[in-house]
Amino acid sequence: MTILSSSSPSKQSVSESAFDLDSLFEFSTVVNASLDIKFIFNHFLLTLMGKLLSLRGIVLLERKPNVFRVENVKGLSTDLLEKEFKFKTIPKRHIYLNREDHCKMPWLKYFKSWGIQLIIPLISQDHIVGLAGFLPNTSKKRLSEKKTTYIKSISNIAAVAIEKGLFIAELAQVNRQLDRKIQELNTLFELGKEFNAVLDPDRLVKLLIFSVMGQIGVNRYAICFVKDGKMNVVSAKLDRKINDDLCLYFPTISAPLLVDESTHKKDLRWQKQLHNIGIRALIPLQLQNQTKGLLALGEKLNGEAYSKKDLEFLSSLGNLALISLENARLFREAIEKQRLEDELLIAKEIQKGLLPAALPAIPNFEIAASNISSKQVGGDYYDVINLSPQHFVIAIGDVSGKGTPASLLMANLQATIRALVPLGLSLSELTKRVNNLINENTTSGRFITFFWGILHSDTKILKYVNAGHNPPFLIHLDGRIERLDKGGIILGIMKTIVPYIEGEVILEKGDVLVCFTDGVSEAMNAVNEELGEDRIREITESVMMEPAHIILSKIVDAVKEHSKDTSQSDDITLVVLKSVA
Repeated sequence: MTILSSSSPSKQSVSESAFDLDSLFEFSTVVNASLDIKFIFNHFLLTLMGKLLSLRGIVLLERKPNVFRVENVKGLSTDLLEKEFKFKTIPKRHIYLNREDHCKMPWLKYFKSWGIQLIIPLISQDHIVGLAGFLPNTSKKRLSEKKTTYIKSISNIAAVAIEKGLFIAELAQVNRQLDRKIQELNTLFELGKEFNAVLDPDRLVKLLIFSVMGQIGVNRYAICFVKDGKMNVVSAKLDRKINDDLCLYFPTISAPLLVDESTHKKDLRWQKQLHNIGIRALIPLQLQNQTKGLLALGEKLNGEAYSKKDLEFLSSLGNLALISLENARLFREAIEKQRLEDELLIAKEIQKGLLPAALPAIPNFEIAASNISSKQVGGDYYDVINLSPQHFVIAIGDVSGKGTPASLLMANLQATIRALVPLGLSLSELTKRVNNLINENTTSGRFITFFWGILHSDTKILKYVNAGHNPPFLIHLDGRIERLDKGGIILGIMKTIVPYIEGEVILEKGDVLVCFTDGVSEAMNAVNEELGEDRIREITESVMMEPAHIILSKIVDAVKEHSKDTSQSDDITLVVLKSVA
């Protein structure tokens, strides 16, 4: 009998252990076969509630550090579901509420209020992933070591399954987000192609409106763009008109915002006004971190709130449209620039035709001239006109300003001179008439510095008038230097009141006359130093024995060398006359 009675408990213990192992294996098989977190919670609770004969059960999961959310309840109010609680200092063991120091763990008060007496931590990889609470029918006693081990094993299996389920759920969420992002990128790619195929701004705006309405589902909107430093509404469909004050506020928005959710002080001022006209979301359209436009949208047709992803998508879509608008503007500007350049090339050819194609041969003299414009067209002028076999007009002028306006006035001067010279009047009278005609046909602020003379090639006498131009150098072979400065006022400033004075000089053999515009004497180097008139004189003196074209070439080379590290700022015009007999 003794032997029989001693062996029976041993068999029963072995049988219970086998049952526990079978139960653990079955539990592990069931929970690990499922990826549904809710199913795992439910099965875990029911299993332990059955083992503990508990009428209450609760499972909380750590969603953020020290923050636990109720995931499942049995025998408790479902109002607890998804509520969050902050727990700190959680021991990695079974917790019996009636045996713990509540001062050290004040969070136990929550479990006590729920009627929970036993708390079991869910541990995976030595980290508490959650807590389970029960009210066992033996709540006043500690569980047996065997039952504690069994429950700990069940809890650990559940913790691993829960962590795996959370990872799979998170991975699935990431995949869904990735799929959505890929879909959005494909949509943006297709829309980007459509935007880039359109060059008309109005069509681009309509395409943006249709894209927003189709992708997000709205029927209230406003699209604004910055023009001339001010935000302007280019298209809108709202309950009320956007006023000027809002247009001043819009450029200050640097990130997408929801009107009703913004708490920033500067936004609160406008919230009610925006809400009243039907605007719920504002999306700035930016280039180089500057707000160049704005997309204002009303409520979504399905009644849903705008999500962060909606705002990101709308921001990308709006910026695509803005870039396309900017590209279209640059394209139009490039075409317009090319058109203007083509017209300037034509104007340059016309202007070249106004200057002498070839200089006439002057008996007893050599003559050379050069004109280099700082732009495609310029305002410098020179001319050599053959009046008779022994009489030649030599002229040089500089119109104020540069570019097209100066070139037009230069053409006017050339036409005037060509029309008046054949009249056979004196230089003084001719200059007076030229001045009066220029004054009548130009606006205030435009003028011409001008020098001209009539050369008698047989007597070598040059009669001249200087109308405010840089006085030419007459360098004699014997070293004497004259500046030809007699004349009168600049052309075009005012009607002639005081007659122009004629000067007269004789060019003996070897003498050189150098006429130039201020683009020669005032040519700047990299440190803003002018070439200067003295340098023109020195270069001429150093090559006095050379032909006229060599003298001119040396002066031009000196100007280019002096200003080689800078851009040409003014037209360069020279006329060199040398007496050779």
